[in-house]
Amino acid sequence: MNMEKTLLYHYTSLSHLIEIFKVGKVLTSQTEKMLKVKKPGLWFSTNNKWEYSAFKRFNDGNKEFDLNTPEEFEKYIGCARLVTNLNSLFVTFAKYKHKSKVNPMLWEKMAEIGKSKGADPTEWYATFSPMSINNLDIDVYENGEWHSLKKGDGEFDSELFNRNLEKTFVFKKGKEMEEKMMSEVSKQKENIEQKAQEVVKEKVEEVVKEKVEEVVKEKVEEVVKEKVEEVVEEKVEEVVKEKVEEVVKEKVEDEKPKSKGIFSRVKSLFKRK
Repeated sequence: MNMEKTLLYHYTSLSHLIEIFKVGKVLTSQTEKMLKVKKPGLWFSTNNKWEYSAFKRFNDGNKEFDLNTPEEFEKYIGCARLVTNLNSLFVTFAKYKHKSKVNPMLWEKMAEIGKSKGADPTEWYATFSPMSINNLDIDVYENGEWHSLKKGDGEFDSELFNRNLEKTFVFKKGKEMEEKMMSEVSKQKENIEQKAQEVVKEKVEEVVKEKVEEVVKEKVEEVVKEKVEEVVEEKVEEVVKEKVEEVVKEKVEDEKPKSKGIFSRVKSLFKRK
């Protein structure tokens, strides 16, 4: 086998490819880490069509099922693969058993599951270190064919990537949930604004009512005070007038000649004669 010309393929989803872009490298198997394998592998295959052991368990919200083909990947989670050359850092599945110190029963189970899906373990190769995304070519599966994500100038074909991502079930479901969430947020915002307006209106009405009551009370007090002052003034005038009349009357009576005195004088005059 000419190792320089043998290409290896790591099959994955577009959604997982986004995570690989974020960290900048492809990591070794997380499943094997959870299974306490001392040296987890990063797996590639010589199969340039599809690697059936790369199936994914998927839940669409109603039921759980396996995605077994590139077409199913394309529909639900997007389909991609990372490409490199076979080199001395890779070991065959048979050698992986010893190099990784994996439990023999687990190793046999891996082969059994792969074969049940239609895979051939003799096509499997593993390396034990993460690989930089910059050292790998990337293909995207679209309408039955593999297309390179890297253009001739080395730039990514973002149109190819976005087009395939946006047609996946995961993206559409996520968009639907986002729109639903935004709609709920919008409704909550409207309810909050409406409640705030009601509270403000209620508060304004309370303040206005309170102010009106103050003004009315103040006005009533002014009117009552004014009326009382008028009544008091009128009463004072009456009392003064009455008092003046009494005084005048009394004065007049005091100045009148008294009858008894006059008759006495007349009588005395007659006596003198």
